[in-house]
Amino acid sequence: MKQDNRQAQLILCLFGTIPVIWLGLLIAPAVSGGLPEIITVFPTAINNPFHIVFCEDSLKTVLIALCAYGMGIGVYLSTRRNYRRGEEHGSAKWGNARAVDKKYRDKRPEQNKLFTQNVRMGLDGRKHRRNLNTVVVGGSGAGKSFNLAKPNLMQANTSFTVLDPKGELVRDTGYLLEQKGYEVRVLDLLNMEKSFCYNPFVYLRDDNDVQRLVTNLFKSTTPKGSQSNDPFWDTAASMLLLALVFYLKYEAPEDEQNFPMVMEMLRAAEVREDDDCYQSPLDELFERLEMKNPDHIAVKYYKDYHSGSAKTLKSIQITLAARLEKFNLSSLAALTAADELDLPSLGEKKVALFALIPDNDTSFNFLVSILYTQIFQQLFWLADHKYGGSLP
Repeated sequence: MKQDNRQAQLILCLFGTIPVIWLGLLIAPAVSGGLPEIITVFPTAINNPFHIVFCEDSLKTVLIALCAYGMGIGVYLSTRRNYRRGEEHGSAKWGNARAVDKKYRDKRPEQNKLFTQNVRMGLDGRKHRRNLNTVVVGGSGAGKSFNLAKPNLMQANTSFTVLDPKGELVRDTGYLLEQKGYEVRVLDLLNMEKSFCYNPFVYLRDDNDVQRLVTNLFKSTTPKGSQSNDPFWDTAASMLLLALVFYLKYEAPEDEQNFPMVMEMLRAAEVREDDDCYQSPLDELFERLEMKNPDHIAVKYYKDYHSGSAKTLKSIQITLAARLEKFNLSSLAALTAADELDLPSLGEKKVALFALIPDNDTSFNFLVSILYTQIFQQLFWLADHKYGGSLP
């Protein structure tokens, strides 16, 4: 568009040379008499515009007129800039709620994200070119749930994943969402016996997913602010856990691919400090796997873990057992033994997933951390490999 404007200006300037040449030829006979003669002759020349007399000063007069015209055009173009008078120190100002709402809202009321009573934004970011990510900061009782979370849940215009301390949101909106065609699923860490089951092993597509799961588990079970003086034990424990998870993923039937079975295998890893040659049931299991497939990834990690002395191996096992100790609880073992959440469906149909956590106990927050990580991984994979980069 800017290039087209420049071409139009150039054409107009070239056409402007025609009247300049004409004017130079009209006044050329009077040039020898100086400015008084030009002023005297000019009215007569204008009254007879086509009475052109060529003389020895004609060429000189036309060239001078064209030079003056060119200088004038140059000055004019050099001053045509986008000046914003009075805005030298910026033009930012407080927005008007009505103007912001009019600019960003969708004409269909149900296809909006609600920010306030008067401001909303359409869900189609390609129309308004704004990010829908929102950070809401407020203390306890500030109205985050009542004024923002609940109204947007009741819009029922997308799938939802909701972190719900105390279960207030699912209690107040769950029935409404079901009536609007949603599948409501609940990971209930308040009453695990009533919860949908969640098994992270179901969502392990490849070796990278296994690595992410173990890394996330160790990171989310590390107390906030703590720093280990010797990371060797955590690193070695993660190698043992990787060996166990890889074994279950590739060698065990589907109903045994879960954390309760990891705990069973860990308990079978007996170490006798007075007998370095002793083989536990777990050692025999991996020995048979090595005979069948020496390059198996589970064997590689197990051999890396098993390269220490019996005393070192015992310490590594204790470190890992401490990380996984909550899976000894029958309630958590039952919750993670199978899977009912079907995370990929969040990107394909109307699903509301609520994660209920105690607001006064962080013991099981690591499971929610794993859940959120796997939700993102599943939806990214689904968008990239099935829907061409964007979920329906």
